[in-house]
Amino acid sequence: MVEMEEHKCVSILKEEMPMKRERKSRNRVSRRLACLMAASILAAGFILTAPALSGTARAVELGEACSLTVEVEPKEMDGGTQEMPDVALDLYKVADAVSMEGQDAYTYGVIPGAGEIYAGLAFNEADSREGWQELAQQAASVAFGAGSKPDVTVDTVENDRLTTTGLTAGLYLMVARGRNLTPEEYIVRRAEEEGAERIATIAYSDSYVFSYMPQLVSLPTKEADEEGNILSSNPGEWIYDATALLKPELEDRYAALRIDKELLSYHTGEPATFVFQIEATLDGETVYSDVVSMVFSGAGSQSALIPDKIPVGAEVTVTEVYSGVSYRVAAGSQAVQNITMNNIAPENPDFSNVVAFRNEYDGSGRNGSSITNHFEYTDDGAGLVWNWTQRPAVTE
Repeated sequence: MVEMEEHKCVSILKEEMPMKRERKSRNRVSRRLACLMAASILAAGFILTAPALSGTARAVELGEACSLTVEVEPKEMDGGTQEMPDVALDLYKVADAVSMEGQDAYTYGVIPGAGEIYAGLAFNEADSREGWQELAQQAASVAFGAGSKPDVTVDTVENDRLTTTGLTAGLYLMVARGRNLTPEEYIVRRAEEEGAERIATIAYSDSYVFSYMPQLVSLPTKEADEEGNILSSNPGEWIYDATALLKPELEDRYAALRIDKELLSYHTGEPATFVFQIEATLDGETVYSDVVSMVFSGAGSQSALIPDKIPVGAEVTVTEVYSGVSYRVAAGSQAVQNITMNNIAPENPDFSNVVAFRNEYDGSGRNGSSITNHFEYTDDGAGLVWNWTQRPAVTE
């Protein structure tokens, strides 16, 4: 068995902590277990000075049941409120814990039966943070590719925690994902540099997308030291009831907007064109701006759907800036309408990100038509520039 030097192992474990922001209490850091614990637990090939058994030491008890409590980090909102993701936790056992004779440590072994799909993964050979991250990606690819069912699912959050008990010792793939989402909905694959692809899973709150990386967790474990490192040489007993913290990446959640238009009466002649200016702001900043037009060749109704481009929570103003040369706003309708975007999908019967306009012929006998000017901020390779295109209006 190869042993790592202490300074090398400590460096790896410091990077291992999945923290994007400095925690307020360093002491709290030292007591919390990292989510990606496998690199800091006793995998063969990088045991750090695993102590030999003595008459007073209590050896690791691999037959003792373990538990895992995962703390769910919410999004802190303005005004002191929070948004909690609708999240569940899946655990896939990918390796058994196997005793190491004469040492207070364990290594990983293949699980007979269904667990044999992970037999090709080198859990006992990883020797760096990057190596363990890659193993987590490989394990997730195997589990998802085979359509494997998790060994344990926890879908009830209590006091911002997901807790499961009765776990047997070993290595687990930990997957946080949307509680009511299907695998097709919560598994995402993101392109990275040099064509690499990374698997992530997502969950939603009202306004945000929470993205989580699959992680490997080893049970049982030991207490972190004052620097937040989880080492086999740390003092104290083995911990069979472990705690981990989910640290997500956050993105705005986007929603669709629908503009409904009804033309009550029509003047025979040129098609009737109506143009709508859409402006959306969030936290005082413009987050979406565009123009949509509709063309009618007779009385009737039509709709224009802007799919998933406006952040949830944004304040949207839709203004009918052009209603043809011979049409006016009908009684009971308004030329300017405001809504706040919610996260209800268009296919849901309760979809309400809708503004509706009605017009009627004004009796003037005038005719006119239009096209839509579309502006888009894009990267042309030399920098960000505004691109302008003209496109036909929506027609009935």
